[in-house]
Amino acid sequence: MPAVTRLSSESIMTSVTRRSYPDLATWRAAMGLSQEQAATILNMSQAFYSRLERRTVTARGPRAKRITEQTGVPLEVLVGAA
Repeated sequence: MPAVTRLSSESIMTSVTRRSYPDLATWRAAMGLSQEQAATILNMSQAFYSRLERRTVTARGPRAKRITEQTGVPLEVLVGAA
């Protein structure tokens, strides 16, 4: 497995606090992250992140809110309402 570059959550958060993104794939591309790196930042497995990005699963409750706050992706997208 390739090494995961350590990224500062604060630097990622600073980048997205003034931006919003239509979906996780757009956020990840804008940040220049692999799925593995994005999953690490969001404290989830790469497999679950991949399913969220493809919208085959949705996030719920506090997890969805946290992802929205960290990425700028609308809550409606994460819970499947958009």
